Amino acid sequence: MFMRKIISSTAVILTMLVVLTGCGTPAIDLFIDHVEKASAAETEVPALFEQLKQLEEKDQAHYANILEQGKDSNVNVQTLIDNSAKALEERKQAMDKVKQQLDEAMKQLGDQTSTVKDIKDDGLRQQAQDVLGAYNGRYEAFQQFYKSYDEWVKAEQAVYEQLKATDTKLKSIQESVAARNQAFKQAEQFKEQFNGFTEQFNVKKQALYAAAGVNQK
Repeated sequence: MFMRKIISSTAVILTMLVVLTGCGTPAIDLFIDHVEKASAAETEVPALFEQLKQLEEKDQAHYANILEQGKDSNVNVQTLIDNSAKALEERKQAMDKVKQQLDEAMKQLGDQTSTVKDIKDDGLRQQAQDVLGAYNGRYEAFQQFYKSYDEWVKAEQAVYEQLKATDTKLKSIQESVAARNQAFKQAEQFKEQFNGFTEQFNVKKQALYAAAGVNQK
C-alpha cells in the first residue's frame, strides 16, 4: 500500500510538472511548434503532386488519342483504353496518398484557436490568426479538390467504358465526354483554390516566423 501511495504521488507530481511546463511556454511558441509538426507531416506532398502532374499529362495525351481514333472504330483503341484505365488508378492512388498526408498534418496542427487567442502580442496574434485561417482554408479547399478529382477520374473512366462497348450510341459518348469535361473543369477550379491558399499560407507563415524571430531553414 505504501508503494502504491508513492507511485501515485509521483505520478501526480509529474503531471503537475508537465502542466506547469506547458503553461510556462509562450503561446506563440506552442502555435509555431504545431505548425512545424503539421508541415513535417506533409513532406511528400510536393513529390506526389509532381507525380500527379506527369501522370495527368501522359493520360491526357492518351485520352485525346483515344477520342480521335475512336471516332471511326473502337477496335483499335481497346489496348489504349486498358492502359489508360491503369493510369487512372495510379492517379487515384497518388491523390489518396496526398489526402492521407494532409489529414495527418491537420491532425498534428489540431485546434489552435485558444492558443492563438492566448498570444499576448497583438501583432503576432493577428499574424498567427492569418496563418491559421490560410491553413484551414487550404485544407478545406483540398477536400473539395479531392472530391472533384475523384469525380473527374470516374467520369473519364465512364468515357472509356462507353468507347469499349460495341453497341454504344454516339449521343451517349458525347454526353459522357461532356460530363467528363465538366468534372475536369471543376477539379481545376478547386485545385486553383488550393494552390492559392497554399501560397497565402507560405507567405503568412514566413512573415510570422520573421516577426517572432524564428530561424527558417
